[in-house]
Amino acid sequence: MKHTRGMTLLEMMTALAVVSVLIGLSVVAMQGRIGGQKENTATRELWSSALRARQLAISTTQPVRFVVENNVTLLDGRQHTVARWERLKCGNDLNTPDDWGMDQCPSPACLNKTCRTAPACCSETGPDIVIPPTMNATNINNLCFLPGSGRPVFNKMDCLQGQLGNPATIAAAAPTDSSIQFRFTSNRAKSVLMVEPLTGLSSVMDCDSLAATTSDATKKDARLAAACAVP
Repeated sequence: MKHTRGMTLLEMMTALAVVSVLIGLSVVAMQGRIGGQKENTATRELWSSALRARQLAISTTQPVRFVVENNVTLLDGRQHTVARWERLKCGNDLNTPDDWGMDQCPSPACLNKTCRTAPACCSETGPDIVIPPTMNATNINNLCFLPGSGRPVFNKMDCLQGQLGNPATIAAAAPTDSSIQFRFTSNRAKSVLMVEPLTGLSSVMDCDSLAATTSDATKKDARLAAACAVP
């Protein structure tokens, strides 16, 4: 009669160790994929929101500004870094929607305030875009699209209040190709949100794309490559 040999304790421990390592590697790989998807989603949503913000600034004749805020508690009960656009009210009286003036747009009462802390300053706000922990999107903070024209100004929380009639000031405040960069602590290359200074139209490009890295001049996007080269 043939006897079946069982596993020894050492063999069982070795097998368990191998299985544990394989499970660990699978979890790490899955977390990496999920993290990459969150980075992709946030990047696309920021670009889409920039297009929407420009459109609203033109159609409503109100400035629309981006803000990035830390430690915001959302519906999941957790704190996140979030970005969103805010359509700012104009005029000295926040309760009078038609009280519009070039020197009071946005309202002087709302300078240096976000609409999360001062809701009365906004006619409308965009959805909160959760910025994953591996992503830095602070460069888009205080990007503002001017009322009526949709022209962009950069690092101007006041959206050039009182200076909307000064073309030279507006041109000088426009973002450059490399102004708005999204950086990642993962293995992902940074992305650049390129905002046209005259029209406010934007596009988002990855710095590891063929257009940025190729040596073929016929396929290379010189503006993107130059923007990606800026630290």
